Amino acid sequence: MTVLASPPAVAPGSVRIHRAPLLDPPFDDELRPTTYRPVRPEPREVIPPEAIAGASPECHTTALRFLNLCLELFNGFRSPSQLRPLLRVTEANDVLDELTRALRRLAKMRLSRRNATARTPVRRRQLRTCEPRPGVAEVAAVLSDGHSTWSIAYRLERDGTTWRCTALTVLL
Repeated sequence: MTVLASPPAVAPGSVRIHRAPLLDPPFDDELRPTTYRPVRPEPREVIPPEAIAGASPECHTTALRFLNLCLELFNGFRSPSQLRPLLRVTEANDVLDELTRALRRLAKMRLSRRNATARTPVRRRQLRTCEPRPGVAEVAAVLSDGHSTWSIAYRLERDGTTWRCTALTVLL
């Protein structure tokens, strides 16, 4: 026969608080704490500190001159073929195709608002130049004609004493 002991009588509404033992063993997760540490990818190419500091004055001046020639092209004072001496021979066709495509889109935009206002020239709003390696300039510029804003990005590389454009992208 089994005898069941009844719990001591507790008054309703009363609470008993028991103290924890002085030497409470640690929980299992406290024995070896784990923390989340994300895995950072290793950098593919080490960027020299000179690239972070900015571009050299010669590099910035060359980038600004090339951009001014592109602005003359966008405003109708030059033809794309006049930029050919400033382009590297192997990439010249790609750069000229991109410039021609941008000129066509710009002409369509101007025709669509032809009756609205007089034609305003394309102007430079901002220019950023970076020199990741000596003799290489990567440039991003923001252009505006008063109605719309777009950007142009290009890469200039030094061939001996002259700078030549090797890549160009216009985002209209």
